[in-house]
Amino acid sequence: MTMRIVLPEAFQAMPWRNGGGTTWEIARGRLGTEWATDGAWDWRLSLAEIASDGPFSVFPNIDRLLTVLSGEGLALSLGDAPARILRPLDAIAFPGEVSAVCRLLAGPTRDLNLMVDRRLARYAAGLTRPGEMARLAPARVGLVVALDGPVEIGMGDASLLVPEGAVAMVEAGEESMVLGRAFWARIEAISEEQDGPECAA
Repeated sequence: MTMRIVLPEAFQAMPWRNGGGTTWEIARGRLGTEWATDGAWDWRLSLAEIASDGPFSVFPNIDRLLTVLSGEGLALSLGDAPARILRPLDAIAFPGEVSAVCRLLAGPTRDLNLMVDRRLARYAAGLTRPGEMARLAPARVGLVVALDGPVEIGMGDASLLVPEGAVAMVEAGEESMVLGRAFWARIEAISEEQDGPECAA
């Protein structure tokens, strides 16, 4: 098992593919290997600031999960479907190759983005509430983002405190308990978990 914490100051800033915003990459990985550093990835977690209306970048073969963290929210139009209003802590899952256009409701927002290559991996994700303890099943990769105050992760006889805004990443972990307001995600290779993506947020 490998575990590490990424603090906000270590997030890597980069422009959007289409030039319409800024993303802070938190982590990327390739299942069955160490955390990816060569540019290729099977999964990727990032934080984005959306400061203006416009289209999202297109990511073929990628399943995306967007969770609004702060700001007044946004309206997201996917393909020809009616726009969906997303407020803080609302989440939406969608294919990366679908046209996605964002309209801000009242000023910039910050959003958490999980991307998974559906040809190789599947995910399950959700949110825990303050004071609530969630039990997470073992996973090839586990991600926990502390959203409001520190979050405690218990695994076996050990525990780990994740500072607010930081992200804990566990590879090949065992069952864990998460206490506090957090976003969590489990990522598995498709050969290990055949069900489609879930979102419990």
